[in-house]
Amino acid sequence: MPLSQPRRAATPICAVVLALFVLAGCGGREPREREPLDSAAPAVRTTDLGGAPGAIVVTEDAVWVADGRRGRLLEVDPASGAVRGRPVRAQAPLALAAGDGALWVASGTGAVSRLDAARRRLVDRARVADPGGIAVGAGSVWVTSRRDGTVSALDPRTGALRGRPVRTGTAPADVAVAFGSVWVANTQDGTVSRLDARTRRTTGEPIPVADAQILALAVGEGAVWVAATDSERNTDVELRRIDPQTGEVDEAAVPLPSGVPIDLAAGLGSVWSTDVGSVLPGTPRREPAVRRVDAEAGVPVGRPIPTGGYPAAVATGAGAVWVTSSGDGLLHRIVPARVRRSGAS
Repeated sequence: MPLSQPRRAATPICAVVLALFVLAGCGGREPREREPLDSAAPAVRTTDLGGAPGAIVVTEDAVWVADGRRGRLLEVDPASGAVRGRPVRAQAPLALAAGDGALWVASGTGAVSRLDAARRRLVDRARVADPGGIAVGAGSVWVTSRRDGTVSALDPRTGALRGRPVRTGTAPADVAVAFGSVWVANTQDGTVSRLDARTRRTTGEPIPVADAQILALAVGEGAVWVAATDSERNTDVELRRIDPQTGEVDEAAVPLPSGVPIDLAAGLGSVWSTDVGSVLPGTPRREPAVRRVDAEAGVPVGRPIPTGGYPAAVATGAGAVWVTSSGDGLLHRIVPARVRRSGAS
């Protein structure tokens, strides 16, 4: 498959802004005739989980949240927002993934564990040095190693390593499985590695996406999405789109407010990004929020949705968008107005 060509340097009008807008005249896909997404205020429900909720994943019947401060996993009923059962003990949980009826956890200790649902405890299956991200798909569990610059494929039944770890780029973090490929964000060299999900081999050279860093990666809504910056200071952050068939990067991009960390999720016709607020010195005050971009048109939708202190992670599923706020122990359930009216929530 053809590889992406290097992106042209960002133009001056693509500087960071305090609100999302569309870059007019920057090229990219031809706009399609479509009804714009509903920009009416969404319905937001908040559950106080306590601790410092971080990573989040939505399964068929539950929302799972990792709390690193209290060393636990919480199972939340997606309909009521109530916490189910007793917390599952987890040491330094960093990233969560679900698939094939199982929940997987990558921890700061290097352990990769699977949830034993009957006993409500984690069972260590493998170890990966300095894990950055975890995903389940194409018959394997995929875990990145920031220290080694690799991604490993594990057998979901035994946790055994399938082949050798695959070398990707510098400090790989987020990993996702979609469109027949495994996508890995190489945070420190601004590239995305693509692996054939069946052969577990890289497909060509890493795709150049940014001159500096990739801050987050998500798949869905027909594309691979990255939050990227051409600045070593993590300013001028943009939402950029990779075509999953060609590996080409759209030149059109949507500016995102500067501030790390950033997390992305794609679903409900949109790309959702967390915004930790005005953390850079000398910038105007900006409240922590979640921001929404129409995935097809590449335009912002509605106003930023306030989240409280320090939004840590975002995910979609069960007809809603889910956001954890580690600064105040909250879990937010956001249902866009159109979804609410259709009865999908």
